[in-house]
Amino acid sequence: MVNNGQAKPKAGILMLTVEVVVVGPLETNCYLVCDGDSCVIIDPGDEAEAILNALGSRRALAVVATHLHFDHVSAVKELTEHLGVPFMAHRLDWELKEIFNELVSRWGFTKPELPEPVFIDEESELPLNLRVMHTPGHTPGSISIIGDGFVITGDTLFAGSVGRTDLPGGDMDRLRDSVCRLYRELPDNFIVYPGHGPSTTIGGEKINNVLIPMEACPNETRHISYKKPK
Repeated sequence: MVNNGQAKPKAGILMLTVEVVVVGPLETNCYLVCDGDSCVIIDPGDEAEAILNALGSRRALAVVATHLHFDHVSAVKELTEHLGVPFMAHRLDWELKEIFNELVSRWGFTKPELPEPVFIDEESELPLNLRVMHTPGHTPGSISIIGDGFVITGDTLFAGSVGRTDLPGGDMDRLRDSVCRLYRELPDNFIVYPGHGPSTTIGGEKINNVLIPMEACPNETRHISYKKPK
């Protein structure tokens, strides 16, 4: 299923559109962020053919993962090989890929084969002037991808909820700090495109999020050191 959205542009900034293709058994939102005929594919969790059909004749510039859980990356290998584009992800999740794969096998799903990624973090430059914010908590290497007027949050922030933290590398304190950082640093009218479910806004989540509203945020966002799970 494909839905189209468009972020309101400012003068001198790329006219980006955001399209969602819902894929896989967990109904993951795969996003195509495009400027005309050039697109970045974010979180291709499954159904590579459906994603390619949505891309059509447009040119892919990169495939980016907000984190490396299987339901966000299972179509990465097929897409990068077919399109000849780089795969981008955060190093901290790459260090846990074997642990993530053990969970996938335990749950009865197929382990994804992933190409070696280009590692990205807050100083990285993505195509289409997209910006990376490191938002750990759901996983250590979770990132949010910021464009003009929108943010793609993966499984960090949902409409009315937040991502789970009971899987390897999850940390509720870090997740709260990441969500609170999104609240503090992004305007209220920013559209939030999450990894699952409907879109929302930063301002709406500040008030209506059941698990982490703005009132649950500490006065200052803490920086908690990360320890790799055994």
